Amino acid sequence: MVDFSKMNTIPDFLEKNAQQFPDKPALVFDKKSFSYQELNSQSELVANFLLSKTKPQDVVAILLPNSADFVISYFGVLKAGCIALLIPPNISDDKLKFQVAKTQPNLILTESKYSAKIERANLGPKLEVIDTQTLLGIQLSTDQQPRTIAPTDTSTIIFTSGTTSEPKGVQLQHTNVVNATKNIVEFLNLTPQEIDVNISALSHSFGLGHLHCFLAVGGTTVLFRDAINLKEILNAISANHATTLGAVPAILRLLLNNFRTEFQEHGKSLRIVQTNTSPLEKELIEGILNTLPSTNFSYYYGLTEASRSTFITFNQHADKLSSIGQASPNVQVEVRDARDQVCSPGELGEICIKGKMVIQEYWQNPSASEKVKAGWFHSGDVGYMDPEGFLYYKGRYNDLINVSGEKVSPEEVEDLIKKVPGVTDAAVIGIPDKILGEVIKAFISVSDKEFDVHLVTQLCRQKLESYKVPREVEIIKEIPRTDNGKLQRNKLKKSYTELIY
Repeated sequence: MVDFSKMNTIPDFLEKNAQQFPDKPALVFDKKSFSYQELNSQSELVANFLLSKTKPQDVVAILLPNSADFVISYFGVLKAGCIALLIPPNISDDKLKFQVAKTQPNLILTESKYSAKIERANLGPKLEVIDTQTLLGIQLSTDQQPRTIAPTDTSTIIFTSGTTSEPKGVQLQHTNVVNATKNIVEFLNLTPQEIDVNISALSHSFGLGHLHCFLAVGGTTVLFRDAINLKEILNAISANHATTLGAVPAILRLLLNNFRTEFQEHGKSLRIVQTNTSPLEKELIEGILNTLPSTNFSYYYGLTEASRSTFITFNQHADKLSSIGQASPNVQVEVRDARDQVCSPGELGEICIKGKMVIQEYWQNPSASEKVKAGWFHSGDVGYMDPEGFLYYKGRYNDLINVSGEKVSPEEVEDLIKKVPGVTDAAVIGIPDKILGEVIKAFISVSDKEFDVHLVTQLCRQKLESYKVPREVEIIKEIPRTDNGKLQRNKLKKSYTELIY
């Protein structure tokens, strides 16, 4: 088991292993390998550059794709005692402007390819744009006095996707990230021998969390810019004898549907496949288990505000395939009712989480920070516990549909609709109705232009109570989702906002 007793801040992951495994590959990107010593030294150069331009706990923005430059810049910002604002490379101009306005960074570390985006967003003259490809190619000074970093210092700001409301800046402390990493390492039993293939965006908590874990244990990360070339990713798993892979459900579906034979062959070395976001359909779980029978298939539930709160390894719980797991090591999870009392097993309520990985507050957002009460994070997610302490997710409180007083979980309807042959994805919302208050509308994407929408309502009438059957079904080209696969239900609700509210 990895000793976390001397790791109090995120840079400790890198510094500890630069001493213990100086020549071991820490990162492989674009066929270039970086040892722990090289990664640590280069991030220290970036830190020294920033020390001359910043004050402790200044915000420094990072607008970079997955790359060695991202990893070096990220650790450089943290080593300088600054706060890393992680901006997704595909961010819209409006959201870029919003995040910068909210956090007021003086510096942004980026690449020249994003200069047009930065100019369009009109971020103001005070923001100094630093090209990392130029920065990392020059001889930087090493004579700056290092800063002391406290575990309670803010390390990172990651904005929520804003799927249900205005995006909020999740304010993570070093201790939140260190303890989340410790919990994951403990549950998955990660060792220095791990070789992880990371295809998830480092600007989001899923991909970044993977990076933290494998640097903390002294493993190796084989990093991809994105998940577009699945054949290349499968070849990398095989060539590197990778032991772990993290992927959002959409990628796993593509692997099973289009590359099942190759996945089975190239994935033989994998000890763990891990995924997250929305609950998984039974067919996907069984498909992974049958394709990689010797690999543990693990799922976690969590939010950026409370990372990896529950875990389940489906191989070990064949009777719990619809569950999102039990509380992670060192974490408490409760389901509470409207009076903030713990619900009985099977009773629906709000999922609440407590642990050292839970944030204390959002960035300069007191009203949103009220979701953290006495150390408990009130997630806004609805679920229930079974008698054995397994958690089941039923949706967001804000997404529940009220049909004449009957509460409908959109996920229940969506899961059924996805079983209709020809439906590739589905989303359900409530729309205004003069008599019932709300009725259900389903949006679907399909594989056949001649698809008959009556097949959807026909199956729903057979399997669901009448008030859960969609009143309307609309075919759209693509269901809106974030990079991590989260459904952007607010985009579908937008045209009904004035009527609903």
